[in-house]
Amino acid sequence: MTTKKSLQEKFSAWYIPLICKHQFKALAFYFLLAALCTFPIFVKPGLRLDADLSHLLPDETPSVIALQESYQRFGSTDRFTIAIQSEDPEIVAAMQDSIENYIHSRWQGDFVSTQKDEDNQFFKDNALLYLPVFHLERIRNNLEDLQLEIGRKNGPLVVDLLGDAPAETTEKKERIWFDENLPQELGLPDEAIGAFASFIKKAKLGSAQDQKDEWHPKAPVPAHLKSRLIGCPHPDSTGKILFNGVVNAKLIKPSTDYEFVTHILARTDSLLQHFNGKTFAVPTRFTVDGTYEGLKEVDEVANDSIFSFGISLVLIILLTSYFFRGIKGPILVTASVLYACIPTFAFTAVFYGKLNPFTVFVASIILGIGIDYSIHMLGTAQKLLREKASLEEVLEEAQKRMLKPFILASFTTIAAFLTLLAAHFKGFYEFGVVASAGVFFSMLTSILVLPVFIKCLGGIPKAPDNSFFPKAWTEAKIFKFFKVAAIIGFVLGAISLYFAPQVDFEHDLKNLRRASTVKTVQHNKISTKVTRANYKAKTSTPAAVMGSKISQLDRLYDTLMYRLNVEKDSMLGSFITLKSFIPPKDSQEARLEIIEEIRDLVEARVFDRAEGEDSVNIANLRKLAMVERTFAPEDLPSWILDIVREKDGSYGKIGFIYGDFPSWDAKALHRFQERYGHWNFDGEKLRTFSSQFILSDVISSVKEDSFNLAIVIILVIFGTLLISFRKPKIFLVGCIPFGMGVLLTLGLLGFLNGTFEYGKISIYNVIVIPMALGIGIDATIHLVTAWNSDKTMTLRRLMDTTARNVMASSLTTIAGFVGFLFTTHKGLKGIGDLACMSIFIFLIASVTFSMFLCGKILKKE
Repeated sequence: MTTKKSLQEKFSAWYIPLICKHQFKALAFYFLLAALCTFPIFVKPGLRLDADLSHLLPDETPSVIALQESYQRFGSTDRFTIAIQSEDPEIVAAMQDSIENYIHSRWQGDFVSTQKDEDNQFFKDNALLYLPVFHLERIRNNLEDLQLEIGRKNGPLVVDLLGDAPAETTEKKERIWFDENLPQELGLPDEAIGAFASFIKKAKLGSAQDQKDEWHPKAPVPAHLKSRLIGCPHPDSTGKILFNGVVNAKLIKPSTDYEFVTHILARTDSLLQHFNGKTFAVPTRFTVDGTYEGLKEVDEVANDSIFSFGISLVLIILLTSYFFRGIKGPILVTASVLYACIPTFAFTAVFYGKLNPFTVFVASIILGIGIDYSIHMLGTAQKLLREKASLEEVLEEAQKRMLKPFILASFTTIAAFLTLLAAHFKGFYEFGVVASAGVFFSMLTSILVLPVFIKCLGGIPKAPDNSFFPKAWTEAKIFKFFKVAAIIGFVLGAISLYFAPQVDFEHDLKNLRRASTVKTVQHNKISTKVTRANYKAKTSTPAAVMGSKISQLDRLYDTLMYRLNVEKDSMLGSFITLKSFIPPKDSQEARLEIIEEIRDLVEARVFDRAEGEDSVNIANLRKLAMVERTFAPEDLPSWILDIVREKDGSYGKIGFIYGDFPSWDAKALHRFQERYGHWNFDGEKLRTFSSQFILSDVISSVKEDSFNLAIVIILVIFGTLLISFRKPKIFLVGCIPFGMGVLLTLGLLGFLNGTFEYGKISIYNVIVIPMALGIGIDATIHLVTAWNSDKTMTLRRLMDTTARNVMASSLTTIAGFVGFLFTTHKGLKGIGDLACMSIFIFLIASVTFSMFLCGKILKKE
């Protein structure tokens, strides 16, 4: 009685004879198909890299909404800065003019405005109008005290009728004209603080040497260039003085727009090449400073993905050469998996049209995961060479045997990846879809294309005859070996329960950047922060707060003043709104009355006899007290108004908040966003944008989704196994190795983090989690399926055949990620670290526990 053929038997019986009869036609067909797939990759729509992190967040994310509004209303909130350094200040000033002219003539359509100087003469002329009445009254009182003091000193008959002490016993009073905290108390912008520099009484240095070593950055700058040059860094050991200057540009698009940034950096390269090619009398150099200086790292990430792919490919070829004992095996499996990459990229180009910072590594991932199917297919065919008479029979039987476990293994891996569709973070969403396509095409290629390659290359290499265990070992002894190994594994699992809770997320952004970037930047950087009047560095990446009315920004100013002076919030560095530059008119009028009193007092001839600091302050006050009228926004210098001016020419409805926290600390960044990213005035939510907030939201979204999705993926895999295996015993044998792999991996990561602060989950290596889980279950599925499908299967033969293929596939998968270990980018290296550790642990767990449980629970009679 003949049994009815299954669907996979019918397919194999039709497909293999067909391609064996028309092998070169089949090869031409698949090559033509691959060529067609290259059209959407390279021509239309074309596959490009989109590294804009804002595109990976949901559209309704507040920072993304604020980004769009910021672009429409303001352009870029991040300053694009060209820094210039030379031994000759006149050269710096001349180059500022030349660079500004270059940008205006060749960057049309890319910038809103440029700025090369910060002339604060306006603030010097109106300095006293910025001071509240309380401070003006203190100046007036100081003048009256000084008048009496000079009178006593020069006229013995002058008597203070209100004083308590005789004139001759009264010591000279130390006056504080302006407290050193005054700029912060008033919320004065850096641009205005310089006008008060001579008045602010600073703490005296401790020793004569300290005073000698004190460096004043603007002291060497010529008087006519003090508003143009930003100062001089402290001289080096040679005593050479260098002069620094900048040209700032407000660009039309934010720094999160990768295509625009790429365009700008290309233009910047041309600009720098143009000016570096000039000959100067003294050494002169140019650099890009601020937010844009490190954005070329995106291109370097893409280059690293290609570099790591190349290393992994070479390593995989070497490994498969060892397992298949020759060069034909590596050629076949590598050609198969590289072929699978082509339709995967074509699918990505048609479906998304771009690669994001996560899917850019899909080639390495397919190289690691996809090669599993080719290795199992080729390994099974090798095993059948001894049983079948012809290559056609071998291929037909191998395809028939592997079709079911391939579909099951790929289904569970794809299910794990597609679980990412539930993520809020689009980076996960897109990675899940692209990786699933890669797994599907890899499986399909090993079933359909690999047999064609084998036939056209004249067959397959002979399988190795060696066994993993000595020939003298019986089945009982082999089972005992795995029993001992499983017991050790269970003990390590119990220990892992202690360390697993110590698994943590990486919040130090320094550990996610290129190792050489910081050193290179520090070596080549031209300091643009040497002349802050309050000696406090200010980031070039502020938080832009946008409202619909000027009154809302005025209330924001009042709130920030309270947080700065009353709450003493250490995270608040400084801030700018229109009110920072324009005090209310009624306040100015009240101040003018006191200023008039000061003017009348300071003109008295008695002050001509003032000495020391008092003499200098009197001279300055005589100039400052000449102000006689209030001022309005239109009186401000244009470069000042540009700071709060929008694209349509309006101003006053946007403000900037500068944080004071370590920019590499993701936790501090998140706290700053929570405290300064949410404003509500007049019942309206104000939009707040910062490119740093985009990064903060990405980290929060990745962190929230990663651990939740890992649990969901595990449940999906267990559910898939339950549906596929059906029988409780087989389901249990499939679940235990997988569960132990998860536990041991968490235990090792927790131990490394708790002991060495190493092995943390990050926004880069988080993509390894679903992949490791998918690969981890594949090995168990192949072992359990092979054990159940052959009634004559022994532990020795299972180890020498299927387990050998499992080890080959897992080790080649690890090799697919070894390339990441050779990159200098710490974030990418973290991908390699986590992938290599987790896949290796899953391999050991799968082989050890599957072999033990097959012999214990699924033992054959």
